[in-house]
Amino acid sequence: MNESRSSLYSLLTGLAGGAAAWAGIEIILWQAPAFPDVRVLTLSLGATAGLLLGAVAPMAEGLRQNQPRKIISGIIVGSLTGVLFGALGMAAGQLILSLMAGTAAISEAAFARIPGWIILGTAVGGASGLRSRSLRRIVAGATGGFIGGLIGGAAAELLTGMTSGIYGRASGMLLWGTAVAFLADRMESRRARGRLTVLTGPLKGRSFPVNQKNFTIARSGSADLTLLGDPGAAATTEAAATGAAAQVHLKKGTVVLEPSENVKVEINGEKAEATELRYDDVIKVDGVTLIYEAKR
Repeated sequence: MNESRSSLYSLLTGLAGGAAAWAGIEIILWQAPAFPDVRVLTLSLGATAGLLLGAVAPMAEGLRQNQPRKIISGIIVGSLTGVLFGALGMAAGQLILSLMAGTAAISEAAFARIPGWIILGTAVGGASGLRSRSLRRIVAGATGGFIGGLIGGAAAELLTGMTSGIYGRASGMLLWGTAVAFLADRMESRRARGRLTVLTGPLKGRSFPVNQKNFTIARSGSADLTLLGDPGAAATTEAAATGAAAQVHLKKGTVVLEPSENVKVEINGEKAEATELRYDDVIKVDGVTLIYEAKR
């Protein structure tokens, strides 16, 4: 799977997350008279949008690898992050609106809510890195989420003001969700030192960016790249299933592959030890063949 096809997952999950957030917002607005005041309503809107986009957008990584465990962990981490920062973001927007009250700028008050969309987009963008406990991915994803939140938030407010309520909100939320998810994914890919593409097995053709300090390859569902298919030898199965078959480390500008003990790893047909990876190295890990493509 080339880079552009890989991004399709992020586009689709962002679109689905935006649609879910829009549906949640419409339900909250429908029940608006039941809320005690506008502050509670605003916090509820932000928390709902954050919960739904945060739950859906980080599913892309698990879907790429056909890994239910990654999908579930993405939903949990993303939804919790989204709820917290969704409420925080909308509270920030409401504070700005309050400060603008009574000034000439109040005619553009809708755009005071954009910081809220930015805060929420930044949090959702960093959720995948948070799930994998990678500071490098958190920073890259959050940067993309920030840009997506700015672009999508501005579009959401503009479309809401230009069209009748429900249609404007629907279009705006779809654009916002897609921008956040897609740009977070793109920033993570740009920060990658290279990509590992699977050549054999159920994941054949799928590519995975090496964009974190420690990147694990194993048969475990919690690995950064989960190996699927028949193991290379029966003796290696237990070792690979209970720990990393190999790890890829980013070290001072180099990318180093370190095989684990009792797991058969070859590079270009030869038994591998700790080895610096180079462009087009063919790697065989526990029966699954990969190719490394360094970033040029």
